[in-house]
Amino acid sequence: MYSPWKFTKRIGNIGSPLPAPFLTLDASQIQFRHGATSMIAGTPGSFKSVLALNMLAEWAKAGIGCLYFSADSEEFTVVKRLGGILTGDPIDLVEKKILQGSPGKYVQALRDIKGTEFAYTQMDMNGIANYVKSYEAIYGAYPEAIFIDNLIDFVESPDDWGGMLIMTRELDALARSTKSHICILHHARLRMKADGKLPDYGRPPADYEIQGKITQIPRLVLTVTSKNLTMKLACVKNTNGPQFRDGSVSHEFQVLNSMAVKDLDFAMGRV
Repeated sequence: MYSPWKFTKRIGNIGSPLPAPFLTLDASQIQFRHGATSMIAGTPGSFKSVLALNMLAEWAKAGIGCLYFSADSEEFTVVKRLGGILTGDPIDLVEKKILQGSPGKYVQALRDIKGTEFAYTQMDMNGIANYVKSYEAIYGAYPEAIFIDNLIDFVESPDDWGGMLIMTRELDALARSTKSHICILHHARLRMKADGKLPDYGRPPADYEIQGKITQIPRLVLTVTSKNLTMKLACVKNTNGPQFRDGSVSHEFQVLNSMAVKDLDFAMGRV
């Protein structure tokens, strides 16, 4: 049994928000909180992973320890993107410099983000938990932010919706026990226009278009779509703020050629 008035000794920073990775999100009460899970869902090519890496970069620069499980992209793709995000260099230049054997600028930029670690293999929940424990053994604290990219890569079958629901529930329990925030990347169907023939890139997926309909557990669910280098993001579930389940209210971002994400709403004075 727990006496509610003694909560401060038990919960620590659980429930407190991490710094806003984009000011637009903060203005819309979209917050990533300690001890909770979030989900970013979108179609392949919607820049989910790029958005997550930009969030990691912002948090890492603020001194927040991050652990990123990348089963969807190999190390070269990740360090190339992250190198461009951190330095502002075009992604083609980053790749060229690395392949030419002149990666020093990017090695230094990546070294400067302290407390950031990656894992590039598929694994089950026990494997994830072991990596989190190893992080704590090395740094003396659990990572404040953990990314799972993509959920479908951490279960036995891409059609195992029950397994994904169980994994999401276990990730939520891990978030509460470690007081970390866990951000889960997942797939959604492509929204179609009224004629049923052409894709509609103008509105992010609705909550019911997220594959497996496994949004019961995360406290925050964002969906993304993109056309060319313009990304739109909607908040379809938010237990601590406004939500628009049909994806009708969205925020606009631009993906630069460095893979950095620019907050267009804030830049244009919309918030």
